[in-house]
Amino acid sequence: MTMAEAIREMNDILFLLQKIESIIDTRLIGEVEPDEDEISLIAEYQDRKKKGTLRLHEI
Repeated sequence: MTMAEAIREMNDILFLLQKIESIIDTRLIGEVEPDEDEISLIAEYQDRKKKGTLRLHEI
């Protein structure tokens, strides 16, 4: 892989991450209502957090 190809791939990944971040932001501020599966995942997260069984991994 050439340097130019690597840079292109990194830019593509950055673009996708920015899109994902935008989607998450719209959910968090309430612009878009969360989907049913997201609601259940949020409830599961909150339950695990209360029980102290939530494990977060540093990125």
